[in-house]
Amino acid sequence: MSTNQSAAVESAKNTANTAGEHVADAAKATRDYVADAANTTTNTAQQKKEEASRVLIDDTAQTARQHVANAADSVSKAAKPEEEKTPGFLEKTGTTMKNTALGAADTVTKTAQGAVETVKNTIGMNDKK
Repeated sequence: MSTNQSAAVESAKNTANTAGEHVADAAKATRDYVADAANTTTNTAQQKKEEASRVLIDDTAQTARQHVANAADSVSKAAKPEEEKTPGFLEKTGTTMKNTALGAADTVTKTAQGAVETVKNTIGMNDKK
């Protein structure tokens, strides 16, 4: 082999080594890039999973609150007709006072009629024929 050929072979070896180093560097960079992308994807997936869990929990809690509110509203509405049928305190008190007054008036009337009859009998105006 001549000097020129030896130099060409040596240059080819150096070029091959340099190319190999570049390929190795590119492979390492690609591996690192893929690993970072996989970590980012895993982290993003974990974040999305946690976010979806939070949304699901929030939605479930909101739905539960709404169901409880609806149930309370239904109970309230169901109780109102009973409330309307059942007289309130003032209405009951007014009815009691009215009945007491009517009873007292009836007693006074009967007492007065009894007194009138007694006076009539005493003076002889209530003679039965």
